[in-house]
Amino acid sequence: MAGLSSLLNIGNSALRASQASLQVTSNNIANVDTQGYSRQSVVLKDGQYTTTVPGQIGSGVVAQEVVRSHDAFIEAQYLDKLSTRDRFQTLYNGLSSVQNLVNESNTSGTSTALSTFFDDWGDLTTSPDSEAVRQTMVDDTETMLSLIRATADSMTQLEDQANQSIAAGVVTLNTLSTDIAELNRQINMTQIDGQSIPNGLYDQRDSKVRELAALVDISVIDNGKGDITINTQSGQTIVDGVESYEFKFEQGKTVRQLSAASMTAGCDAQAYYEGSDTSEYTLKVSAGGPVGGTAAFEVSLDGGKTWLTNEDGTRATYTADVETGKVAVGDLDIWFGTMTDPEATTVDDLNVGDTFTLVPKKALYWYTTAGTPENITPQQFADGTDNPRRLTGGSLAGAFEFRDEELGGYQASLDAMAESMVWEVNRIHSQGAGLTNFGSVQGTNTVADSSYSLTSPSSGLVYGNRLQSGASMIYAYDANGVFSTSAAVTFTPGDTSPPGDSLDTIVTKINAAFPGVLTASVVNNQLSIIGQGGSTFQFGDDSAGLWAALGVNTLLTGSTASDLAVNGVVANDVNRVCAGHVGTSGLVAKGDNTTAKSMVALETSPVDFIVTGKATSSQSLGDYYAALVGKVGSDTATASYQASYNTTLAAQLNEQQLAVSGVNLDEELTNLIKFQHSYQAAAKLISTADALFETVLGLKN
Repeated sequence: MAGLSSLLNIGNSALRASQASLQVTSNNIANVDTQGYSRQSVVLKDGQYTTTVPGQIGSGVVAQEVVRSHDAFIEAQYLDKLSTRDRFQTLYNGLSSVQNLVNESNTSGTSTALSTFFDDWGDLTTSPDSEAVRQTMVDDTETMLSLIRATADSMTQLEDQANQSIAAGVVTLNTLSTDIAELNRQINMTQIDGQSIPNGLYDQRDSKVRELAALVDISVIDNGKGDITINTQSGQTIVDGVESYEFKFEQGKTVRQLSAASMTAGCDAQAYYEGSDTSEYTLKVSAGGPVGGTAAFEVSLDGGKTWLTNEDGTRATYTADVETGKVAVGDLDIWFGTMTDPEATTVDDLNVGDTFTLVPKKALYWYTTAGTPENITPQQFADGTDNPRRLTGGSLAGAFEFRDEELGGYQASLDAMAESMVWEVNRIHSQGAGLTNFGSVQGTNTVADSSYSLTSPSSGLVYGNRLQSGASMIYAYDANGVFSTSAAVTFTPGDTSPPGDSLDTIVTKINAAFPGVLTASVVNNQLSIIGQGGSTFQFGDDSAGLWAALGVNTLLTGSTASDLAVNGVVANDVNRVCAGHVGTSGLVAKGDNTTAKSMVALETSPVDFIVTGKATSSQSLGDYYAALVGKVGSDTATASYQASYNTTLAAQLNEQQLAVSGVNLDEELTNLIKFQHSYQAAAKLISTADALFETVLGLKN
């Protein structure tokens, strides 16, 4: 009941409440610079009331609990922008490195070297017999190729760095998910609703959730206390209460999805591949039947959104080679075996609708509770939009986008340039004549099997797909260098042998055309020609492209940007530089510059560049490389804008959150004075009650 004793209780409660408020305010001031700390405050509640004759009289104040200031709605928006910001910032960092590689602002870049290469051939048109001019051309060619190789090697290093960054990010992702699950467990054990809230644990959890959002795009479902669920935006669970899920960065897996017919038949077929690529290959059977027979499939590089097409725009179909059971698609050699034996010779028939997904790269997998891996590697469709079933945000998405979409595209374009340049240069050079005849020659391009048609993918000849029906001239000379005979080696393309000519049949035709003069053979799966009895020879017009495809009488070797080189035969003897050509009656006229003039014309001639999944481009070598450099610059500028824009948005949202949860020293100092006065007033109340007690006790005396 109300009385003097209640005054002491009220004063005591006020003293305790003021003391608690002072402690919380002091803690706020102490943590003003602590990252992730949310401002705290004491929730005060008036005590119970006692009904007396004058009416209800309060019993003081209760410091119920300490709460933190935090806006969940703003935080959700911030997490979203944080993921987007870090995606584009990571992408921009990577693209900036590529931009530095292809920087053409100085005078010693690849474009300048390419121009110098053609300028040297221009010099050969006026001085085709000059050893100094020939040597300069060879040296400048080696310089140009070394620049291209260095660019390709640097891109490979950037790819390796991206993989290392991704691997480290996945480790951090798994660590964060485990830490958040543990914090959820501690919150559940510690929190007593309405009495005790572990604000420090909540702050720690929010900080780790922010770190998580910087890695991957997430959505947070808060069911109260430690029962929060964190998913990727595409639906994969990262944390569910006290349970965390694992992610792995590992070599891509092949997944098959069989049609109802194949499921019923218990089909055991599985797709396999050799090679690597930054794209995923989806194979969908379009015609059923046996592998290497009627079975055919279509190919998509963006998960089935679009499909590869032929030159005329029709959808491309692929069938396995009869001889090897393989088919070349893009950078892969694909074949079918069984689930347990990749080399199985007997494979179940395929049915329309059977689908196989090949992932020829290291990819990111999410492991379900059943231990089943799900591929969540970021993927872009042909129209540039993101696959919504994969990661789309965070630094991991940015690293994957840089590695697969941007860097992978540049590497493919650079390789396409290297392949077309080698082919076009060798196509011209192989039909020309040097200052001295050949006594022997061996091609630089190898076949996998000399009995297979050269135009069949089974042959393994790099430039076999560029061959066409035609004739390839050889001119023979006696031991005194006098012209003796010539013949045209006819070439017939085809998928199999017969009817397509193989390296074996080409050898047979050469030997039949030059009996006792030239001997052709297959050495190390390459064409070898040797003059007999001191005979020598030269090469001439080649409408089939046979000499260039086999690497005979060529200037360059290689087929990718990383393996370009000057043919060792030319590098060691500049007399082998073909500036002229073989004329009528086998005569190589001194001062002839026919081949040199053709090489100069190549500088401005349109050349076809083939990149899997893209339309064939036709432009000059210089224009193609300039377009590649321009695309790198454009992509870098776009990523820079996106990174800057989303950085600004994220900063604004963070400021809004800080306005709610951040510690304001002016406000806290005001609170400190206020609670100090409250404490002093409460103490005064107690001393007043004590004085009143003394007065009452004094009445007895």
